[in-house]
Amino acid sequence: MDFWGIMMLVGGLGLFLYGMKLMSDGLEAAAGDKLRTGLERMTKNRFGALGLGAGVTAVIQSSSATTVMVVGFVNAGLMSLIQAINVGIGANIGTTITAQIVALKVTEFAPIVLFAGVLMMLFIKKRKIRRIGEIIGGLGILMFGMEIMSGAVAPLREYQPFIDMLASFQQPWLGILAGLAVTAIIQSSSATMGIIQAFAMQGAMGLDSAVYVILGLNIGTCVTAILASLSGTKTAKRTAIALLLFNVLGSLIFMGAMQILPIVDWIKSWTPGEPVRQMANFHTFFNVVNAFIFIGCPQLLAKVACFFIRGEDKKLEGRKLKYIDKNADSQPVAVGQTILEVARMARIAGENFNLALKSFVVGDEKMIDEVMENEKVVNFLNHEITDELARISQTGLSEVDSRTVTGMLHAIMDIERISDIAENVADLAATRLEKKINLSKKGVAEIEFMGKKLNEQFSMMRDMMRDNNLEYAKRIMEIEDEIDVYEAKIKKLHVKRLQRGECTASASTLFTDLITMCERVADHAANIAALALRGDIQ
Repeated sequence: MDFWGIMMLVGGLGLFLYGMKLMSDGLEAAAGDKLRTGLERMTKNRFGALGLGAGVTAVIQSSSATTVMVVGFVNAGLMSLIQAINVGIGANIGTTITAQIVALKVTEFAPIVLFAGVLMMLFIKKRKIRRIGEIIGGLGILMFGMEIMSGAVAPLREYQPFIDMLASFQQPWLGILAGLAVTAIIQSSSATMGIIQAFAMQGAMGLDSAVYVILGLNIGTCVTAILASLSGTKTAKRTAIALLLFNVLGSLIFMGAMQILPIVDWIKSWTPGEPVRQMANFHTFFNVVNAFIFIGCPQLLAKVACFFIRGEDKKLEGRKLKYIDKNADSQPVAVGQTILEVARMARIAGENFNLALKSFVVGDEKMIDEVMENEKVVNFLNHEITDELARISQTGLSEVDSRTVTGMLHAIMDIERISDIAENVADLAATRLEKKINLSKKGVAEIEFMGKKLNEQFSMMRDMMRDNNLEYAKRIMEIEDEIDVYEAKIKKLHVKRLQRGECTASASTLFTDLITMCERVADHAANIAALALRGDIQ
């Protein structure tokens, strides 16, 4: 195999990977957010999670992408460790689809498929049809890359050192290490399968040499999830470790089973004389059997992962309900618990806005990141409290409790908006930091004064909701009026500073935007106080 042959092999692999990515992106875009929504909502049943993992991976053609998505959900507190393990187990089944497509011997139609996909992408204006064109074009590129790789490795079938190397893969550990290493490097088990199937197409490799490589590539695909979890929560790291354990233990079980049972001969007997199909079938058989072995004991994988990654997840502490008990049978108790949770949400949103203002004044990047993380906590509470209020409202409430539930729904919308504005302030802080924009001392003092007024509002809002103290509600309304007056005053003072050249145009834009945001936050706090004064929260 000369230099040109090596370049053809590498180029074919590049086309295979790009085609898989294009097809994956097209499928995901065509499906919209349904894939992510499904992952979030349909994982309570272990078999549902298994099927979902397999289905999503079959659609996006990448178990790595699915596991990275799962790690992301775990990191965000949207999915538990057990749910994530079940989805990850299913992803291993879904990833076998690519090998089965390759085994259909359709690579000779690659130019036609590619041409059809490109025509749809370039000349069809409808977005959805263009997405389908991406899927078809990606499949064509994948098939074309497979054909190039197959042609590139053709000379190797008569090259004795290569034949000897493949024969050595019949030794379990060498084969597993080879599959693991190649997959870890190119970050795709489907691509590694494509390479060994390309060898099989030219008669250079049979199932006997491929079985342990296939076991190894399943382990190697975990590298992506491990890398994705490194900067995440402890639970995200546990997810990656659990999926690695699943693949390692499954490979060890199959290694032992193949020493006792004629598994390879069974697979060969299904499709005699078709090594490409045999490899695809073994890949599917291994992952299906492995999945059904471990789907019954995800808790065991979770416990072992927790042994390696110990301690509590500080990042996820806020993403838990503190007061709401979803099993509470008494409606008045459930309403009272929800009021306390809403008050907690209000406290977190208020503290987050204060932190955002501080990040703007001092220009601290860590504070900006913390604001973004706190916003996720508020989003979580908003989602969970809304679900609880929906549940309570269907249980036959008294007139007072029904009115309170409606009031709380309005309140959490205002609280969510306060946290959203905090995120906007953090964006302004990031802009100021990036562009090194300076503010005048008077401008900073005015921002800090506004912050103190808002902090007084937040403190009273929390206590008002917790204790149903209407005096606090009245004071919140008074502060909102004071902030309106103060906003107009400091904007006039700011214009004078701008005219005297004490402030730059870029600083002026940031300052006025920030003051406007502060006034909007005061309005949202006043909206919540108005609900209390009308008796809608009590």
